[in-house]
Amino acid sequence: MQKVSINSECGKASMSNGCCNVGACKLQKRASCPCAASKIAFTSLPNGLAMNNNNNSKELKCTSCHCSDETDKAVSRVSSKATSSEAVNNDNILCHKRAIESVASASVAEKRKMILDLCQQLLLTDEQNKELTRRILHEIKNGLAKETHKKADVKCFVTYVQDLPNGKERGKFLALDLGGTNFRVLLIHLKEEHDFQMESRIYAIPEHIMVGSGKQLFDHIAECLCNFVSEHEVKHERLPLGFTFSFPLKQLGLTKGLLVTWTKGFNCEGVINEDVVQLLKDAIARRGDIKIDVCAILNDTTGTLMSCAWKNPSCKIGLIVGTGSNACYVEQVKECEMFDGDTHGKPHVVINTEWGAFGNNGSLNFVRTEFDDEIDRHSINPGQQIFEKMISGMYMGELVRLVMVKMVQAGVLFKGHSSDVLMTRGQFFTKYVSEIEADEPDTYSNCHMVLEELGLTEVTDDDCANVRYICECVSKRAAHLVSCGIATLINKMNEPHVTVGVDGSVYRFHPKFHSLMVEKIAQIVKPGLTFELMLSEDGSGRGAALVAAVASREDNVSPKKK
Repeated sequence: MQKVSINSECGKASMSNGCCNVGACKLQKRASCPCAASKIAFTSLPNGLAMNNNNNSKELKCTSCHCSDETDKAVSRVSSKATSSEAVNNDNILCHKRAIESVASASVAEKRKMILDLCQQLLLTDEQNKELTRRILHEIKNGLAKETHKKADVKCFVTYVQDLPNGKERGKFLALDLGGTNFRVLLIHLKEEHDFQMESRIYAIPEHIMVGSGKQLFDHIAECLCNFVSEHEVKHERLPLGFTFSFPLKQLGLTKGLLVTWTKGFNCEGVINEDVVQLLKDAIARRGDIKIDVCAILNDTTGTLMSCAWKNPSCKIGLIVGTGSNACYVEQVKECEMFDGDTHGKPHVVINTEWGAFGNNGSLNFVRTEFDDEIDRHSINPGQQIFEKMISGMYMGELVRLVMVKMVQAGVLFKGHSSDVLMTRGQFFTKYVSEIEADEPDTYSNCHMVLEELGLTEVTDDDCANVRYICECVSKRAAHLVSCGIATLINKMNEPHVTVGVDGSVYRFHPKFHSLMVEKIAQIVKPGLTFELMLSEDGSGRGAALVAAVASREDNVSPKKK
């Protein structure tokens, strides 16, 4: 069998007989050869196969075109033989086809070795995990300090939530959850012994309101609030409301937050840099027919923490691993230089880390891969939310697809045959990762169904085993990255036992994410510190109502009829 490699410039196999998939390579000098420029390191495989494992080797040898051995004279000789660019291209196509056939005919063990080598870059070592926790802690400290806050990637915003539920909250509370094209209104009645009754309704936001004026938006919300309290016969009660606002927010107090920018298709005029709590209060006041006290604004991460803390007092960390990823935790006020205002003598405050932006300054480059680079290049926000792009459900499926495509183009998967769906960005959904990994060992029923949806029908169990391994590497890395962040927070808090409240579709539906996190966090936390992970129930809804309940409790205000 001829020696085969994978050219990182084009992601395709090439032969060691002097042919290269990049046509210009044969006609250019060594210094300009894309193979040499890409700094490929090759690992020998059984029977003469070679594979790019993306490690930066000091000693480089191009097995694609032997350009590292060519002299200018040899290049000139090759050039003189090329009668036309068309002839060169035809030659390259033929060579590439032969290369694919060569890899496709490799043994199962040889193909598996190529998969293992390529995926090695997705597996974090113990040393890398240790370095990650050190860098995360450094960024958290930068976010907490006034001098370094502005340039910090992990901003660590003060939420001004200084008290957690104690289980003694009683009464009726409203929650408003605004974070997309629909919003929810909830009525929660907290009763004895963690018993509660919850009713909710979802309201649509018409497109013309999403891009209209801020007054239109908040008048629409106020109208829906009025309809809701009328429908549930609490219109004449003065009820506290917690407001979950899932847009970038500069929070200045428990009831004051300025919109930084609109996202998710919203572009309402007159809201950016304005206090959204005041805009909601003004809309309610304009109606004059409902009595609602907006007593807190928060994001879904804080809501997750509050929801779990109501049932478990040891919950001090909130975590989201879903479409995005973020974490909040209870910090000592003395560590929070960005706290602006009266602390009321209370020693703690909840910090919203916004850790999805960790790595924007390049601090994650030592564990990023070619696939992460491609994800970032084609995202709507290149260079931003780097940590989140390596973890969250918005990108996990696409990461798997990119690895699969590279292996298909090399002839390692599906005998080199692809499909239009597989070659289309965003068409390998993150739910596929969970479904494939949910198969029992040595069975591949889910995997076969997923690949069939992708238009891949001639698939062997060996192909499925390799696809599942790719999924496992991507999801395991995500779980370990999150674990490094959580372990860093646990170590920083240095409390004997901490419960982590967790929500989000990836954590909730991936069959192994919980166990992967438990195992890795246990390896990283300081000796003597213990923890548990607790699935949250409706953090953005019930959590918001609980923030309102705690605020009412602290103000000694009991919801009552007027």
